[in-house]
Amino acid sequence: MATETLGQSIKKLYGETVSLTTTAAHLNFMPTYKEVMLYCSSAWRLGIAPRLVSVKKYVAAAGTYTDYTTQATDRLDTTDVLLDSMLVADILYLGVTDKTRGFYFDMDASEVNAQAADLDWEYCYDISVHGYKRLTGTVSAALTVGETITGGTSGATALVVYDDGSTYVVIKSITGCFAIGETASGASQNISAITAITEEQGIGYFTDVAGDADGTLTGTETLSQDGLWAFTLPSVVRGVITELNSQPLYWYRFKPTATLDASLDVNQIVPACDTVNYAYMEGGVPYQFALNIAQNGAFEFDHTATGTLDVSWIMH
Repeated sequence: MATETLGQSIKKLYGETVSLTTTAAHLNFMPTYKEVMLYCSSAWRLGIAPRLVSVKKYVAAAGTYTDYTTQATDRLDTTDVLLDSMLVADILYLGVTDKTRGFYFDMDASEVNAQAADLDWEYCYDISVHGYKRLTGTVSAALTVGETITGGTSGATALVVYDDGSTYVVIKSITGCFAIGETASGASQNISAITAITEEQGIGYFTDVAGDADGTLTGTETLSQDGLWAFTLPSVVRGVITELNSQPLYWYRFKPTATLDASLDVNQIVPACDTVNYAYMEGGVPYQFALNIAQNGAFEFDHTATGTLDVSWIMH
C-alpha cells in the first residue's frame, strides 16, 4: 500500500526588501533559514556567494586570536566585528568555502574609521601538509616561490614555498634528503650552513592580492563607509590552517597600513561572488528555492536600472 509523504512544514517566515541599482548589492543569508523566495517586478541579476565560515582577529602584541564569525554573519546590528585601534601588526583572517573576488563591509554608521589608512590584503597561496620541510640556516637573499633549490652535498631537490629572507626556507615536492651543514642553492640565492631540517605542517603562506579597489574608502580613510573591497580573483588554495580553524577553507587576510580608529565596528562582512557574470532573472517571476547553507552564505544582486527586490526567507 502506498504511503503518503510530506515535505517539511513551514515553521517561520521573514521578509525584507533590497533596493537594486546598477551597483551590486550584497546580502548575507538569514541564519537558520534554509529556503528563500525572491521577486522583482523588473528584470534583475543574481549571484550566489560562498559562506564566510571563520573570522579571526589576531592581536600581535598579545599573540591572541578573537573569533568574530558570529558577529560578522548574524545579520544583527547589535553585534559587531570590533576593529578598534587595530595596529599595523594586527591581522583579520577570513575563511570562506570557495574563492571570492572580495568582501563587502557593512559598517556601523556611528563607528567608522576616521584615520588615514589603507588595508594590505593578502590571499593564502599555499598551506603546508605532510612532506613539507623547514630548512633553517642563513638565507643570502629572497628565494623565489616555486623555484627549485638543490643541495650542494646531497643533490636533493625541492620547490620553495616560503622564504623569510633571513633564517629559514620552507620547501615541498622533495626528492632525496637534504643534509645538515650543506648549502641549498636556487637560481641566484641560497640558504647556507643548514642547522636544522624540521617538519612544517598546518601553516598558511600569504601574498598580496592584485587589482585592489576599495569601496569603503572616503578620501584617505578606509572602512569609513559601507562598500565592497574588491580584487582580482586570486589563485587561493584550500586547506587547514591549524591556528585558525580545523575545517579546510580558502583564506584571505588584511592588515592596516596605519592604526585604525579607536571606535571602529563592522556590522556584517559579506563574501562576494567569484565573478560578476550573474544569472539573468526575469521580472515579474517569483523564484523560490532551497539554500545550500553548508557551502553558500550570501547573495549578490544587480540591476540594469533600479528596482525593489522582495526577499522572503522560509524556515522549516
